[in-house]
Amino acid sequence: MEEEVPVTRRDLGLLVIISLLGGVGIAAALLPVELSPQFLNAVMVGAMLVSFFMFIPVMGIRMFLEDRTDD
Repeated sequence: MEEEVPVTRRDLGLLVIISLLGGVGIAAALLPVELSPQFLNAVMVGAMLVSFFMFIPVMGIRMFLEDRTDD
């Protein structure tokens, strides 16, 4: 039961954009918004957390929707 889920460029682009926006949101909640190495590091860490926790659910939803349209 091995199914491949093709990941398109659009999927990766949306994941990057949403992750960066989420990272900025997390960093802004934790630190004052300023151009500093600490803030940029917090943005990158937040973006990695958002992308990690979003990738699996988004691909699961996509597989569900593709299966639904196939039926």
